Amino acid sequence: MSDDDFIQKIQKQGQLTEEEERSAGKPVEGAMEEEHRSFLTKLSELIDKGEIDVKNPESFLNQEVYNKLDEEWRDRTDLTLVNIADQIRLIDEFYRDKNTPNACPQLQTMVAQLWQMKQSIEKEHDVFKF
Repeated sequence: MSDDDFIQKIQKQGQLTEEEERSAGKPVEGAMEEEHRSFLTKLSELIDKGEIDVKNPESFLNQEVYNKLDEEWRDRTDLTLVNIADQIRLIDEFYRDKNTPNACPQLQTMVAQLWQMKQSIEKEHDVFKF
């Protein structure tokens, strides 16, 4: 598709109604892969039991493993921990929100992003509790 074709196609689109605008960004319910759903359940259980605290990222760490890391890996872990904490907070808020479905593609994507962050450290050191 050329740029001109794209521009013409966009220009032909009608305006959204107010209702369509409101519903455009809402998550849609849909199946999640079992491994994502299982991980999400485990994560929620850890939060509910107080074993990890979304407001205290250090609570995510297996301190025994973390304390044995060399300085380079501690620094990497500390930098990643900030992003992981934010992602867990977003996942937890989304999952517990009564206005969003507990199984949907958006939530699965959020979990996959968390795994990717986690894997950047855990490919070498199993430092997180989850």
